[in-house]
Order: sequence, then C-alpha cells, then structure tokens
Amino acid sequence: MKNLVEDLLKNNYLITPTAYYELAPHYEGDAFSLAELIKFAKGEFDTFIIDEKVVSAFLKSKGLGVPLEKELQPPEEPQELIEEKVVESEPNVEVSTELGGEVQKHVEIKAIHEESHETPGAAVEVSVDEFGNGESSISNGAFTSNGSDEEENGVLSKSAYSEYGVLVTLEEEPPEEIGKKSYSVYEDFKVVPREGFAPRAAGMESHARVLFDVKDVKLTPPKAKNANGKEGEIVIKSYSLLFRSRLRKMRKIIRNTHELRGVVDIGRLGYTGGYDDEIVIIGLVNSKRETRKGFIFEIEDATGVIKVFIGRDKEDYKKAFEFLPDSVIAFSGVYSKKGIFFANRMFLPDVPIYRKEKPPLEEKVYAAVISDIHVGSDKFCEKAFMKFMEWLNGYVGSREEEEIVDRLKYLIIAGDVVDGVGIYPGQYNELEIPDVFDQYEALANLLDNVPKHIQMFIGPGNHDAARTALPQPGFYDEYAYPLYRLKNTIIISNPALLDLHGRKFLIAHGRGIEDVVGNVPKTSHHEPAKAMVELLKLRHLAPTFGGKVPIAPDPEDLLVIGDVPDFVQMGHVHVLDYRIYNGVFLLNSATWQAQTEFQKMVNIVPTPAKVPIIDVETARLKTVIDFSKWCEV
Repeated sequence: MKNLVEDLLKNNYLITPTAYYELAPHYEGDAFSLAELIKFAKGEFDTFIIDEKVVSAFLKSKGLGVPLEKELQPPEEPQELIEEKVVESEPNVEVSTELGGEVQKHVEIKAIHEESHETPGAAVEVSVDEFGNGESSISNGAFTSNGSDEEENGVLSKSAYSEYGVLVTLEEEPPEEIGKKSYSVYEDFKVVPREGFAPRAAGMESHARVLFDVKDVKLTPPKAKNANGKEGEIVIKSYSLLFRSRLRKMRKIIRNTHELRGVVDIGRLGYTGGYDDEIVIIGLVNSKRETRKGFIFEIEDATGVIKVFIGRDKEDYKKAFEFLPDSVIAFSGVYSKKGIFFANRMFLPDVPIYRKEKPPLEEKVYAAVISDIHVGSDKFCEKAFMKFMEWLNGYVGSREEEEIVDRLKYLIIAGDVVDGVGIYPGQYNELEIPDVFDQYEALANLLDNVPKHIQMFIGPGNHDAARTALPQPGFYDEYAYPLYRLKNTIIISNPALLDLHGRKFLIAHGRGIEDVVGNVPKTSHHEPAKAMVELLKLRHLAPTFGGKVPIAPDPEDLLVIGDVPDFVQMGHVHVLDYRIYNGVFLLNSATWQAQTEFQKMVNIVPTPAKVPIIDVETARLKTVIDFSKWCEV
C-alpha cells in the first residue's frame, strides 16, 4: 500500500497534516505520481514542504477535488455506511468583517507612512486613544453567546476569534453520543499527603505577583470615520497602530541597549542630499534579499522607506541571517545621494550583557515549570502525571528530591493544558476524551491534588479554548471554568511576566519558535532554546506578520519584550532544552504527551514527563525530575 508521508521523506520532502489529509486519497487512488508532486512543488514554489497552499494549487492544476468526506467519518462505523454518506454542506462560518485582500504583509508599513504627521526628526509617538473612546479590542477570555446556542455533547455554537483576531460564528458538528461516557475525568483520583509530610514551603510567605497580563491592558480600538465605514478598514487601522507601537517601543530599547547617538528618521535623509558623517537609522525590516556582494534590505519607519546595503566584507554581515521579517533593526553607515544607505554595522535590539545583581534570598525556594500537558489525548502520559502529583505530596525517591519538594512553592504551566477538539484534521481519532469541557474538568481534577501551599500559574496555548491569535488574554471561561475553581491558581495570559521574589519570569507558550525555525539557519525543533535566543535578541515573541503565527489586530504591540527577564519559559515544541544568553536563562519545558503519529512522520522526538526545577534565587535550573518511565501509552 502506498504511504505518501514515507515516500516524501525518502525524497527529503515534508508534508503538513492538513495537506496530507487532502492529498492522501488521490495518491492512494493513483490520481497522480510522486514525481509529479515533487516537480510541481520545486518548480512552482521552490519548497521542500508540502503545505495547504502547495496542495491547493497542485490539485487545481490536476483538476482534482478535495475528498474530505472519507476523513471526516467516525472510524468505528462500518465501511459500507461510510461509503454511502455524503457531506452536503460546508461548516457554517459567518465572518463579521470584510477583509478581502487588503490585509497584506506590507499593510502596516504603508499605513504608517501615509498617516504619519510627525515633522522630520521627530520621535514616533502615537496615542491609542486618539481615535475616540471605545472598548478594549482584547478579549477578556469570556465566552460569547447569542442567546440561541444549543448544547450537544458539550459542544456549543459559539463566537470566537479567527486566526487574525476577527470575530466569527462557529458551529461544530459533534460526534454522536453513544450511551454514557466511556472515559474517565479522574474525579476519583485523590492523593493523600505522605504521613508526616510537613514541607517548609507551607510556612513560607508567597512573594509572587503578576507584573504584566494582557487582560489588564486597556486598549481603545480605532473607530470608523463615518457610519458607512467598513469593519475591515478598522482592522487595517488597528494593524497600523500595532506596528507604530512596535516601532516606538523598539527604538527606545535599541537606544538604551547600544547607547546609540545621532539617530535620524528615514524621511529626513531625502531632504539633506547626503551625509559625510556616519549616521544611524532604525526601522522595520520590510524585506531582505541576498546578492552576490551582500544583503539588500528594505527598511521603513514612520517617515519613509529606504534601501539598505551591507557588503559581505563587513563584520556584522552574518547578523543578517538572524533577522526575521518585520523585526526592528538599527543600521549605522553613510547615506548616498543615489538614495541608498550603505551600512557598516547592524544592531539588534538584544539584551545588555551586564545587569545589576539581585540581592540573595533569606532561604531557598523552588519553582516547577511545565507545559503542554495535553489532557484528553490518547498519548497523554496519565500515569506519569499522577506520579508527579504524588511526588508533590511527598512521595519522593531520594533525599535530594525530598529537599526540593520541601521548598517547592510555585508551579508554572505554560499552555496547551488540554489537547482540545478540532485543532487539526483527524484529531478526533486520537482523543481519549473527545469533549473539551470534560478535558478541562479532567485537568482540574488532577491539579486539585497539588498541595494548597503551592501557588499555580496557568496560561493558554494554541490547543486551548482561547483566542487563536497572539497575544492570548486567557482561557474562555465557559470551557475552562473548572480551572478557575482551583483556589491556589492564578490564570495568566500568553504572554505574562511574573515577579517571584524579585526575579522576573517571562512565561509564553512559544509559538514564535515556528517562525524562527523557518527563517533562521541552524535552528530546529530539536533544539528550541536556540530559537528562543533569537527571539530574545529581537526582543519580540512573534515578530513576523503573516507567517505561521497569527497576530491579533490590537492597537498596541503587547508581544514586545520590554523588561529584560531573568528567566524565560516556553513550550509548544515538546522538547526539553535550555541555555543561558547574556545572563538570561531560557528553558523549553517539554511536554506530558508521548510521540504522536505525525511527530513520527516528521521525525520529532519529544521528551515527555520531565519536570525542570528552578532555583528562584538564581533563576537557574536546579535539576530535572524524570517521570518518563511511567509514560507508557
């Protein structure tokens, strides 16, 4: 039998899950050959990754449709019944705004340039309140109902945010309910603390507070100029404000980090007719192109656009490979009368090497950091997670572990706490708990065993019931309300900045890693900490607009890393990895989900059931507690 994934891998090609489900039926039916597909991908797109865009164009060129009906049928039904069924209607999705083809990669740049009223040389200062009073454009995580929702198997017709933050109405066709639930939500799982277990952490005062949470930011979205204004125009205006906000924040960061002097607005260069002395410009990287002699960038700020060239003979030439589209970068060099800026040096926002040392703590205190639990998946390491709950209650394996759990005060969970429903094609066949309400109930029942003296911080990820676009203010509490019932829990946004005993902990799920791996050489999902370093250098959690990571049209960029953290935690890629960069400790906190079928196809090997323990005083890794021997799925 033909296997599309294996055949592609033999030829060093990859395929995304959605693309696989669209192509596989045609490939198995001999509608096309592997050679035809590879030739098309290489010739038309010059790529080795077969994604939805490639598949759509390929099927169109072959005159083939996308037979998803077979993939959408429940697996337990007889084959005879499956063949008789036909899906006659598309899912009902009503979009409340018209975007057309207007929101493109350069929308923020053009809007910035056209609407800038600053005088030459003036700093970029934009108030998000100047368009009138309105409600915050950031969702508070609440479930939105139209009053006519019908509940079937715990799945509601609901309002939610699409990938780019636009409000849409969704209706999901739930699988048929057959009898009572055949799965457990762990309501009977209760851990009794070990006899005589009296941890010192129970007597410690908590010195934890949330320094930044998306829900606490009050933003005023722009208003339409008249009653006939289209809602899509408001979205474009919001993206314009977002990039103006990013540019303003990054200019300040770059100036402080590198102590740059003589920064000139791009629009002012055209009035001068050239400079003899070296000057500095700061702008968004609109595009970059490698030539035989060097790199050519298109850089833009609120006053204009300019081409920047840096030759291969320059010391900073290799830094060009670290840039992501839409990053903010500084260049020092000479402006030519021909309208080209010849750069000698490049400056990333970066973090300073030397920072003030923090005062020591009176006593040791530890934090456990985890992510990507994926409760509800049939690959969830259930037994290992239960062992972790027992460990927190004093059932340890060594004196060293006893010392750690004795002083463990915090537990931080960075997203993807459940596996979700409808996240990718065919997911229903890989779910142990097929109801998203029950997934959160199951997670809450497990976390209810965390000792009450341990303060938990829980944030969302892309698998959770939350806004898809970044930043994510929190969970939709209509789904995740069991988590809000946990008394020792604080629900945080993605991202969030915590203060633990005077140390700054930046917590994010880590979707921005995807864009880094796709753009920066020598980065991969196998070593996510390298990609995290690149994001830290750019001082942004997801700089690229229109890439793999959807960005919400908020009038302020809340993904800029303003304050330099002592510790950065991310997840998302399911691999434990860590490193130190300029005094900042970066850690990817792995997963509690064993290797999935898709991960096997693309050779991603997760490191499940490992718990990093952080020494809060030093913001460094103390040890890793390994529960992987109980991860049997």
